[in-house]
Amino acid sequence: MDLIQAIALGIVQGITEWLPISSSGHLVLLQETMGLSVPILFDLTLHLGTLVAVCAYFRGEIIWIVRSVLRMETKSEGFRTAVLLAVGTVPAALAGYFLNDLFENLFQSLLAVGIGFLITAASLAFSKVVGGGKKSVDAARALLIGTFQALAIAPGVSRSGMTISSALLSGVEKGSAFRFSFLLSIPVILGAFVFELPGVQALSLGWDYLAGFLASAFVGYASIGIVKRAVLSDRFSIFSVYCAILGVSLLAYTLA
Repeated sequence: MDLIQAIALGIVQGITEWLPISSSGHLVLLQETMGLSVPILFDLTLHLGTLVAVCAYFRGEIIWIVRSVLRMETKSEGFRTAVLLAVGTVPAALAGYFLNDLFENLFQSLLAVGIGFLITAASLAFSKVVGGGKKSVDAARALLIGTFQALAIAPGVSRSGMTISSALLSGVEKGSAFRFSFLLSIPVILGAFVFELPGVQALSLGWDYLAGFLASAFVGYASIGIVKRAVLSDRFSIFSVYCAILGVSLLAYTLA
């Protein structure tokens, strides 16, 4: 893998991690196209870049939540948000631990990736028809959103697409849906990073790793703002068209 390929993968990760078009699905396709076999460590490096991006974007909220927890301000909104994030993280944690082998196998199938894109497309389109409201996230909705997030471990299924769509479908207000979705991504991405780290065979980092990290971080930060504008302007479902075209194309290719 050369420097240009590393930057390309970083840019793709930065765009697709947050836009509702599935980073995992696109990285599978890009690696297939380039004929690459990306080391686990490089994949973790790209995810670390997007994790840094979301932490930087929501730094004020993160500090507020952590401070509320450390001070044990159990009646504060910050502490309540921390509890809801914990509840929402449970489904993905359980799915990642108990169904890891199943998800690993799905990453080897372009057919599975195509089906995943279609699931994302359907979720986005349906959220446009019946989604949105004025409610806030409670424990039941946090668990629902977390369950949809667990489905996004599969390639082609967008994490942001599933979480924001499920929030909107359950009547959550647009701004709250956006905010909770991205805050919920932090423990999940961090947990996946820690879970996969023992599988790393070597720690020989080069300029390609740094380039990929920086590309995913900077592009990822910009992508979060794009998603926010799309959600608040009621244009979030527009990404369903792209996912549907990609999903149908992959199905046609693999089944031909």
